[in-house]
Amino acid sequence: MREFVSRNTPLPAYAQLKDILKAKIESGLYGPTLPPEAELAKQYRVSKHTVRRALLELEREGVIIKRRGRVAVTVKSENFFREYARELLSFTEEMQRKGLIPSSKVLRFEKTLPDSEIRKMLSLEEGEEVVILERVRYGNGEPFNIGISFLPCRIVPGIFSFDFSRESLHRILRTHYGIELFMADESFEPAMPTPMEAQLLHIPQSVPILLMKGVIYSTEGIPVEYFHLKFRGDKARFSVRVFRKS
Repeated sequence: MREFVSRNTPLPAYAQLKDILKAKIESGLYGPTLPPEAELAKQYRVSKHTVRRALLELEREGVIIKRRGRVAVTVKSENFFREYARELLSFTEEMQRKGLIPSSKVLRFEKTLPDSEIRKMLSLEEGEEVVILERVRYGNGEPFNIGISFLPCRIVPGIFSFDFSRESLHRILRTHYGIELFMADESFEPAMPTPMEAQLLHIPQSVPILLMKGVIYSTEGIPVEYFHLKFRGDKARFSVRVFRKS
């Protein structure tokens, strides 16, 4: 692990310091708080301005939470920080990128007639059936969310032969059914967990959850999956990049 900021590299000093601090936080060498800015500046032989810039970048990435007049609080890598408007990833891919081991517990996996909301979101004809797949998703054995996926039965024949406590749904859609996922429309809202949801997520029932709803489309523009994701309120951190139209 690099311990110093080099002057003989085109990478700016603040970016080098950010990488050093991030590596130390993720390895457990720093926590639950970082040393004061003056101490960091002295330790790494950089200016306070460089330290502040590095801390700002770490805050933007969700690695720390910086409070006015207080030291920076480190955020464990297990916290579910997801960068939206950049890339469509499955939960399994998200966890693997963070170096965590993904796993799932299947709560419900069955075929049924959808209600009007699901039928509208998936553009289904009257009488078309859907597959419901409900799972608790874990990273390194810790629950992150409860996810319910609704898929049109006609596009996933034979899906009940797969074990989704082990398999990634999006990987199966891609490799077995030849369905390439392209984009998702998503919305977020606060909610309170039911007693069962609180138990599954290992949180008190008084702690709010974040409910995300969305539709995922194939490259042909066909709605493939309508989903509800219920995240632990103490774990969900989201980042969105937006642009001004010219």
